Amino acid sequence: MKKRTLILTALLSLSLLLSSCGEEPVEEEETPSIAVEIQKVEKGSISAQNSVSGQVAAGDQSTIIVPLSVRCTKVYVEEGDAVAAGQTICTLDMTSTRANYDTVSMSLASAQQSYADQSALLEQQVAQAEKNVADTQALFEIGAASQMEVDNAQLQLDNAKASMRSALSQLEVSMKNYQSSLLQIQDSLSNVDWSGRVKSPISGTIISLSVVDNGFVSAASPVAVVQSASNMEVNVAVSESLVSKLSVGGKVDVSINAAGKHFQGTVKSIDRAANMQTRLYGVTIQIPAAYGTGVLAGMFADVVFYTDTQNDAVVIPTEAIQTGMDGQYVYTLDSENLAHRVLVETGLVGDGVTEVTSGLYGGETLVTVGQFYLSEGATARVVGPGGES
Repeated sequence: MKKRTLILTALLSLSLLLSSCGEEPVEEEETPSIAVEIQKVEKGSISAQNSVSGQVAAGDQSTIIVPLSVRCTKVYVEEGDAVAAGQTICTLDMTSTRANYDTVSMSLASAQQSYADQSALLEQQVAQAEKNVADTQALFEIGAASQMEVDNAQLQLDNAKASMRSALSQLEVSMKNYQSSLLQIQDSLSNVDWSGRVKSPISGTIISLSVVDNGFVSAASPVAVVQSASNMEVNVAVSESLVSKLSVGGKVDVSINAAGKHFQGTVKSIDRAANMQTRLYGVTIQIPAAYGTGVLAGMFADVVFYTDTQNDAVVIPTEAIQTGMDGQYVYTLDSENLAHRVLVETGLVGDGVTEVTSGLYGGETLVTVGQFYLSEGATARVVGPGGES
């Protein structure tokens, strides 16, 4: 019996041994890591960012008017073209205007000569009448003339003076009329010379053009409107909480998408009183001359004001911050690339960055990409700068 028991035990051990040889060993499963990008938390400067929208306005604009009804012989520019001061916009047929000017000039010269001739003649007549009064008065004093003769001589003198004043006054009116006509013609030539060239008084952009080849111009319609590229402005309206933080001469970021422009402008003026309807304060921003070309009045502009600057502040990318039921938080990594959820408090918000006032102090390894897939204690795999490629 004892021998049978030993045989069964041996057979059972052999069976167990054979069955264990046919099985593969069980391996422990590794926890998958989460790919992230990181950066070191550093201190720096940050300014609060305040964005408002406004419109471009022309600081200097010239309307070219030619108060003449004349034919345009040639147009050299198109609407939207950039022009320099003194550049010819078009040429006009000045033949009739020149003839009219010459006629009025000759009429004025004739009137001036007539005035000089009449003045000399009438002054002689007055002088003769004055001499007659003096002679008659002398005769009266020696009894050779009567008082009536003295009175008649005086009356002739008065009549001579009145006649001179009347005649010269009429001639003066005639001269003034001719002079006025000449001034009107000369004023009409303020934007055009005698060769018929209409020139731009300023450098800028042609924003309106009414003349065409062989068409007629008149005072009823400006030949062109030129908007200066050197004095363009952006007008915006800001709240009372922001206006108190702005100052003339301050720098702002300006974007004019329609013109493809992005530049730094300067605060030119700030209204001292709010608009009665909107309760907002007007702020005018000067556009640098180098960026004025292609910018037109009426275009929309986005303006960013930077205020409340903080130095030596903990500054991190805004996208690294998440918000949960218990507040804002970020993820950091320890030396073993394990993630840790850190509650933070924030301050100023700048251009893509945020100030952290509590929770981070500088030097931490901050997760900037992939943080939405992390949890406390999760294993991270660093890629990008400082990690795997």
